[in-house]
Amino acid sequence: MPVYPAKQHFAATAGHLGADSGVILVHGGVTLIHPDSDTEYEFHQNSNFYYLSGVAEPGFAAAYDISTRTAILFVPHVSADEAVWVGVPPSLDEYRATHGFDAAHYTKDIEAVVGALKPSVVYTLPENASACSSFSLAPVEKLRLAVHEARVYKDDCEIEIMRRANRISSAAHVTLMKEARVGMTETELRGRFVGQVLAQGCSYEAYGSIVAGGRNAAVLHYTKNNMKLDNANDVVLVDAGGTYGNYASDITRTWPVGPRFTDNAREIYAIVLDMQKTVIDACAPRKQWEDMHALAQRVAAEGLLRLGMLTGDLESILANDVVGYFMPHGIGHLIGIDTHDVGGYPPGTERINRPGLRYLRARREMLPRMVFTVEPGLYFVDAILAEAKATPAVAQHINFDVVKSYHSVGGVRIEDNIVITESGNDNLTSECPKEIIDIERMRSDANSD
Repeated sequence: MPVYPAKQHFAATAGHLGADSGVILVHGGVTLIHPDSDTEYEFHQNSNFYYLSGVAEPGFAAAYDISTRTAILFVPHVSADEAVWVGVPPSLDEYRATHGFDAAHYTKDIEAVVGALKPSVVYTLPENASACSSFSLAPVEKLRLAVHEARVYKDDCEIEIMRRANRISSAAHVTLMKEARVGMTETELRGRFVGQVLAQGCSYEAYGSIVAGGRNAAVLHYTKNNMKLDNANDVVLVDAGGTYGNYASDITRTWPVGPRFTDNAREIYAIVLDMQKTVIDACAPRKQWEDMHALAQRVAAEGLLRLGMLTGDLESILANDVVGYFMPHGIGHLIGIDTHDVGGYPPGTERINRPGLRYLRARREMLPRMVFTVEPGLYFVDAILAEAKATPAVAQHINFDVVKSYHSVGGVRIEDNIVITESGNDNLTSECPKEIIDIERMRSDANSD
């Protein structure tokens, strides 16, 4: 992997600060211990610190002199006794070169080194304020917002890391579709997925994997993952991704437990696939993300009207947010170091308090180098359907007898990760099949042994 462009990320952040002098000083995360134990929690680096440093290990800090464009890495000292347990670390110069910094010092020297720069102001993050209190600090929200905005736009290095994360995770999804058998458990499928992405270089799951069979697929963030998949007529929704080089992938595929979709499941799946393909085709620079959500809702409404599940005038259905009772989440979100990445709502941007839209994770113009997930879904959630039935303006457009006949499907979601380009978008998840013919071919082969 090439040297992570930490110094460029500092420069981009300084640009969003609008500052031509001062010092950015940030501290990374530290190892935490389980209460009343000597067992460490698995360490995940502070995402803002990783963006500015490329360091995934605990105990580090980093500084950037804005006027001289000098990047300084601060390294925790490891004593001889500690080295017995954790190994002998690289030298300061090795750390400096590995992470692309101009200089490296030990963390015990932070105050002396930064003080020698004589900064008029120090920019730091809210969680670092107490550690930087000996300096004259700018309002801590300034740096947080600047880092968030810088993280929205991915450079070539970041995009290639995310492409690799998607390639590894796509292959693991394909393995599940090829190898899952009736009678396996959700837990076993999750274990196979996690094992494969780790074996191929991912450091951990990007989030708690969702393996939801049958009615469990109606639970958006189902993570029990403990049911036996013993009904060949069920679908299983797998929402899982690995983190590679500290960047996440987030992929969802829904497929039959048996060799083929039932007629009802196939019809719902076809509508969701149409929603996703239509939105991906439409994603391009200078379009609004919330308009992509509206487009998905329109395609869904047209499809559900064809099934007779919805009735009445299309425009009235859309105006009354009827589709929001079947797709209660947003069309997708920014993704990067974090699965639900920062920057979705620029300062001053409000949420829309309407069904389906209130959980939209981004409201902003799409621009080149932004990376989004596109993840439409249709679900049969009892609590939400009861609310719809009790809302006359919504209930008038829903044939609840038809809804009942599709209830066992649970839910269908399809999710890809795309980069906005100068002329459209680049799908990082293109190696993960989603056409019905391809899925049923793999599932038939898997169930023929």
